[in-house]
Amino acid sequence: MEQLNYKTTRKEKGFRGFLTNLKSLPEVFIYLISTYLTSFASEIIVGYAMIFTLGPATFKTPVMMTTYTALAYILAFTILAGLPKLVLRSYKTNDKPNTKSSPFKKFIRLWQVNKEDLGVIGLPTFLDITLSLITFVGYTFISYLLLELFKNFSWFQVNQTQDVGFSRYLVGIDRIFAFISLVILAPVFEELIFRGWLFGKLRKKLQLIPAILLTSILFGAMHGQWNVGVNVFALSLFLCGLREFTGTIYASILLHMIKNGIAFYFMYVIGL
Repeated sequence: MEQLNYKTTRKEKGFRGFLTNLKSLPEVFIYLISTYLTSFASEIIVGYAMIFTLGPATFKTPVMMTTYTALAYILAFTILAGLPKLVLRSYKTNDKPNTKSSPFKKFIRLWQVNKEDLGVIGLPTFLDITLSLITFVGYTFISYLLLELFKNFSWFQVNQTQDVGFSRYLVGIDRIFAFISLVILAPVFEELIFRGWLFGKLRKKLQLIPAILLTSILFGAMHGQWNVGVNVFALSLFLCGLREFTGTIYASILLHMIKNGIAFYFMYVIGL
């Protein structure tokens, strides 16, 4: 069995690299669909479970919205990264010596990851902090250029307000819960899922540029609104770059927190 290792990436160039990418398309498609469906299904499952147990007024308070956000993220990440490990562990316990792996077991191995694949080895460093600050400048510039380009299309609403799930008029403890959800939970879990699990998987099958573009396109599309999607697509380009350069997701998490933190400040402190 091939040992999973984030550093075991596709380095072929030219036509040979192109053929390698084509051969990997079925698995790439599986990883993209898995990320989308798992994230969507987790929101549905947690949302309806909370409505069923707590009533239809569940999401009217920031504390419950924050709880919903945390549970949905945890469920999605557990399904992607934890469930395959549990299934394979049960197979290992029940397997008899010298027996061939079943097709189902081979299929489940497609989702198998370790800490290095997820980019959660070691601890954040001063370099991570420095790179996150530097790349924020680059992200801001690229995002501005893309938004200027897209606003020439009549269907693109560059000033459309992002729906973040919280009222724009929060104070006190309600604002603190919104901060926890938007500036802490979202960056941590979105990086674990997209730049950790998804990008780590794609990078083992694709060259760098296709892996970055596919991760960023899906990340942008899952934010729904066009103007937000373009903005976070630009952000994801730099998040993936940081993941590739450092080998971990710590700098990516920090950059994501900086971006969301500044947006939170303008939305809830200044009131723009």
